[in-house]
Amino acid sequence: MTTTPMIRSRHSFAARFAMISTVSLGLLAGPIALAAPATASNDHSRKAECTVKALDPYEKDHGRNAMSRDNRKDREVRVAFAFKIHCDKDADVRYNQKMFQKHDRHDTEKIGDAWDTVSVSGHHDKIVNVEKVTADRGEKKVTVYHTVRIRVEDKDHRGHGNGNGSSDFSRSDTVDIWVNNNHHK
Repeated sequence: MTTTPMIRSRHSFAARFAMISTVSLGLLAGPIALAAPATASNDHSRKAECTVKALDPYEKDHGRNAMSRDNRKDREVRVAFAFKIHCDKDADVRYNQKMFQKHDRHDTEKIGDAWDTVSVSGHHDKIVNVEKVTADRGEKKVTVYHTVRIRVEDKDHRGHGNGNGSSDFSRSDTVDIWVNNNHHK
């Protein structure tokens, strides 16, 4: 009959007790340490949350070219591309707006591009950009839409892709706007 010798642990009882106490304290103190910064922040250090809503394009200055003798002007219409920005507090917002004309199902042309930084004072700020749109030969309407992308600017870094500010995107419905060319054959 052989007996196997008993294997003694390399760590003493005191070392094992100290390790268990340290791990237990770490598990208990971890959630408290993580919660502390959240309670210390106030509303002034929080970034503004902003949203954008692209409104449907509409005709600007209805009938302005009604008496024109220029054939091209009879096919032009001034289209207003408007959008609203809403922020939950004052913020500087950078926008990029792109305006498009659809010629047919597979042909879309970018007809305008606007970008700027605006100060939004917590309420809805409406921004309108106007583009001249020319109807295709023989057409009595133009089909248009636009997209808007916004980003809240970081006052320290001016929003150079740091990802700290909020952002949003919106696209308007595609609408038909009639061109005033009733007197032109």
